[in-house]
Amino acid sequence: MSHEIPRFRGFQATLSNAVSGDHALWGVTMLAFALDVLTTLYGLGQGLTELNPVVLALMPTLGAVGSLLFLKLVVVAVAVGAWTTLPARYRASIPIGVAVPWGVAGLMNVQLILATTVR
Repeated sequence: MSHEIPRFRGFQATLSNAVSGDHALWGVTMLAFALDVLTTLYGLGQGLTELNPVVLALMPTLGAVGSLLFLKLVVVAVAVGAWTTLPARYRASIPIGVAVPWGVAGLMNVQLILATTVR
């Protein structure tokens, strides 16, 4: 266990470290991000309804795309911040913890789209 206090090294250094360190996990996280956003937008276009109350509250102001991207980017920013402050051996839990719910949401969207549009 380290008693060293993590220091913020700047956005570019943080992003570079995130991409080079756990790049596969962050890649999966970004795929889950895209799956969730794209399937949500497609489903909304097919007449399905958004159930996330935060997104629903933001939609009148930011629209569907803006509210989804805003919320997801806030989560990514918090996740990268947490990732930089954790000791290296625990960092993998951050992208996994973000990718799993987004991936599940995206797969649930696919299931709903298929169930409502395929006859």
